[in-house]
Amino acid sequence: ANVRRVSTKDIAHKALREMIIKGELEPGQPIAEEELAKELQISRTPLREALQILELEGLVNRSLNGRMNVAPISIQEVKEIFVIRSNLEGIVVEDAIDNITQKDIDHLTHLIKLLKMAISLEDYETIDQFGKQFHEYIYTVSGNKMAVKFLYQLNSMINRYRRLAHKSIGDTKQSVKEHKMILHYIIQKDKINAVEEMKKHILGSLNQAIKTVEKYEHTQF
Repeated sequence: ANVRRVSTKDIAHKALREMIIKGELEPGQPIAEEELAKELQISRTPLREALQILELEGLVNRSLNGRMNVAPISIQEVKEIFVIRSNLEGIVVEDAIDNITQKDIDHLTHLIKLLKMAISLEDYETIDQFGKQFHEYIYTVSGNKMAVKFLYQLNSMINRYRRLAHKSIGDTKQSVKEHKMILHYIIQKDKINAVEEMKKHILGSLNQAIKTVEKYEHTQF
């Protein structure tokens, strides 16, 4: 019986996280447990367990009276998250340069090719996937377990704001150029420029995210 409950909780967690990241549950919106339990066709216990995890991930807030709501979004928070992420990614790319092999370089080159293909098809989901794989491959090569652990902890919040920084095709083409530059400096083993380019790449979508948050801040519950 125990196994089933864990999986129900995990399914609920994944579904709710997706709803918050996509904005189906809006920033600041009160969480109606009964409605959600019905919608996800689960009982209240796994739902509450899922909400606890989301609270730890910073996607859900609990008020003093115990009621829960979707965490609001703020310009202050979006800035902090992007700056922290850009610094962590900088550390990771620097460490990756120490460990990079030709096989790794080939794989990263291949991911950039796939990214370009996805862009020509204007397939945003796939563009996102390959971009993510590019970064995560660099995480693996870096061997920096602590920095990577922090990046994954920030992940839910990062994804939420990345969704807000909706990209146009022009932005994604720019993003491919940036990935290419990062790889170029990795191949050159040029740590200073690799870190610089990586930070620029991450902070590039910050302004777009801020604009979206500004729109939201006026309409929050």
